Amino acid sequence: MDTSVAIVGGGLAGLHAARLLQAAGIDFLLFEARDRLGGRVLSTGEDGQASDDGFDLGPSWFWPETQPAIATLVDKLGLATFAQNSVGDVMFERMSRETPQRYQGFGQAPQSMRLAGGTDVLIRAIASGLPPERVLRSMRVTRATLDHGCVVLAIVAHDGSEQLVRARHVIFALPPRLLEASASFSPALDPVMAERWRKTATWMAPHAKFVALYDRPFWREAGLSGTAQSMVGPLAEIHDATTASGAAALFGFVGIGAEQRDAIGETDLVRACIAQLGRLFGTEAIDAAERAVSAVVEASRLVSQKG
Repeated sequence: MDTSVAIVGGGLAGLHAARLLQAAGIDFLLFEARDRLGGRVLSTGEDGQASDDGFDLGPSWFWPETQPAIATLVDKLGLATFAQNSVGDVMFERMSRETPQRYQGFGQAPQSMRLAGGTDVLIRAIASGLPPERVLRSMRVTRATLDHGCVVLAIVAHDGSEQLVRARHVIFALPPRLLEASASFSPALDPVMAERWRKTATWMAPHAKFVALYDRPFWREAGLSGTAQSMVGPLAEIHDATTASGAAALFGFVGIGAEQRDAIGETDLVRACIAQLGRLFGTEAIDAAERAVSAVVEASRLVSQKG
């Protein structure tokens, strides 16, 4: 199998590279190790499965004023957007022995925006414009070898079989440390470069999200924006995650590391997060959250990574 350009990684970067190559009339093949596209972009429904109107377990926002490239892409694809809710007061939790404090809210500047249907609509919109036979899932690149001006990639399929692909150029569209850990190179990488790859941080890699679903955004009725900051935890920062269609939710960034999360265990962590939402937003946050939150926490494992 030969191609002009091989793209390794089917997240947003890899898919956008494929889109640009297709527009330029350049042959390509994209290889994604998972059985789904999007990388750390994942929007799921209440059942934890991918959804057309999902809750974002990965990236949620973009800022048109400071991220014009994403804003332009969203506009070209004709995707609907809406502003992150910031109307209402904010809550702040300073110490466990103090009652959380309520403060007057303020508008965002610059305004963060969200995609109607969840961030995953961006992935689907790009993928739908690509030839499906050029976008190959469950195909893991394990080795890259220089050979007479070409790169030969060894690729392992989901059934364990291996095939070789020759490409004139390769785009590695995945975090450097993941690439260094998952693939070998011939000739070998320069040790300094390999160390640099290992030490290159992956943005938000150690973080995890907690999402609680509700029948309605009751906090708005109380004049709250859904935004909260906490020095108590386990959630350090909380926001309104209600979708454009009105499906109500709150989400928070878990403020403890991956190893500590594992030590606590999912059941106790879920209880602690729900209890914190109750402290900040009232008993209704506890009574209504338990119906679906476990499914969403389980799905979040697909996008949270250890640092």
